[in-house]
Amino acid sequence: MTRRARWASLLVPLAALLLTGCSMSPLPTYAQVQDETHRAMQRIVDELPDGSTVERDPDGTPFGCEGDGVFYTAQWVVYPGDDFDGQAFIDGLPEALGDDFAVEDTGLALDFPAVSLIAVAYGGTGMNVSVAEVGGVGSVGITATSQCAQPPEDTEG
Repeated sequence: MTRRARWASLLVPLAALLLTGCSMSPLPTYAQVQDETHRAMQRIVDELPDGSTVERDPDGTPFGCEGDGVFYTAQWVVYPGDDFDGQAFIDGLPEALGDDFAVEDTGLALDFPAVSLIAVAYGGTGMNVSVAEVGGVGSVGITATSQCAQPPEDTEG
């Protein structure tokens, strides 16, 4: 390889780095992934019958991910009322949500209606939606985990 060819082979990757940035894109902020997660969860709630009651659990402690990053997690429980067909809801949910969501095959055989989703249009938030009956009352559980984000800003002090 000639001296000129060696330099060219070094300059091409260097130019690519300069054009695309020397480092990976910074992680989104915690507030951004929290908003994306809540919007994705609300899309699912919007598919439930009018008058459904939503209980939003308080925000939990962030869980660590890449480097110093963290995941935002959330859990909501929705009570759709009497005569709710949980199996039909779960079966029809992926189609109702459209291309904004993708079904994730977990390979688990569950004995209750459930579906795992990736909220593609909402930062790739991972979501589990399941139907349960506790004390004769039907409910839909929605749990979500965001993409990796920057730790939340410390607002104290």
